[in-house]
Amino acid sequence: MKDWCYLFIAKLTGHCVALLPRKILLRIGCLFGSIVFKFSSHQRKIAYDNIRHSLNLDDEKLVKLYTKRCYQNLGKTVVEFMRFPKTSQKLIQEFVEFEGIHHIENALSLGNGAIILTGHFGNWELLAASISTKIAPLKPIVRELRSPRLNELVTKYRKKAGYSTIDRNTGVRDALRCLRTNNLLGIVADVDTTVNGVFVDFFGRPAYTPYSPIAFALKTGAVILPSFIIRQPDGSHQAIIEPPMELKQTDDKEKDIIENTQKFTKIIETYIRKYPEQWIWMHERWKTQS
Repeated sequence: MKDWCYLFIAKLTGHCVALLPRKILLRIGCLFGSIVFKFSSHQRKIAYDNIRHSLNLDDEKLVKLYTKRCYQNLGKTVVEFMRFPKTSQKLIQEFVEFEGIHHIENALSLGNGAIILTGHFGNWELLAASISTKIAPLKPIVRELRSPRLNELVTKYRKKAGYSTIDRNTGVRDALRCLRTNNLLGIVADVDTTVNGVFVDFFGRPAYTPYSPIAFALKTGAVILPSFIIRQPDGSHQAIIEPPMELKQTDDKEKDIIENTQKFTKIIETYIRKYPEQWIWMHERWKTQS
């Protein structure tokens, strides 16, 4: 019964937001984020503590402002995603401006595929959609939702936006096949999860981090392209495709995985420091202890 309720609410909300102009939609998303910020006391405290500790801020007002804005960004991200079925691929291209497309083109010309590496930053779902519609099909690795019906709806929304996904728990072969057929594989690698990982420095603290991007790259020869989408003040987005990561490869594979994972984690941290309100600070990033 609960599953059906989730599905009904999601479909009803999606239908309503699809009828609204984009500017009004973003205002509603901002309001939605502000409401969640106000009432989610536990997650708000996690975000608040993470921001204060990670950014070394003593100004309580500034910490609270960043905390609220990260909720507002997430609210905007949710409503933008829910509008995917009614947003044409042409329209997606219109409000996402790209920088560094040639890095993807160059990577694919090598024939080993490419890994689009990002974080839960900006509107990461829109990054997948815009790359797929403007450059080349992208298959992100995702974790299925606990609600089967809601997961089915989210999958449908993604397909409407022009991209399909690979299940995190069962899709290793699919991920390798994606790269070996010279396609784009998307990996979001900035959260504390149950997948295989290593401890690397993240904002001055040891953080358990998935090393799958490095493992896939070393196994297939695929290029890793750190990529980020940044929400702009006018509601548009800027997508940045960074140059390929230079991976360290020695006879010590375990050490290579740690050093290369540290390298991409530091790139993600750089973007978060520059745009702190666009990351998911409410996530328990340092939950796993060594």
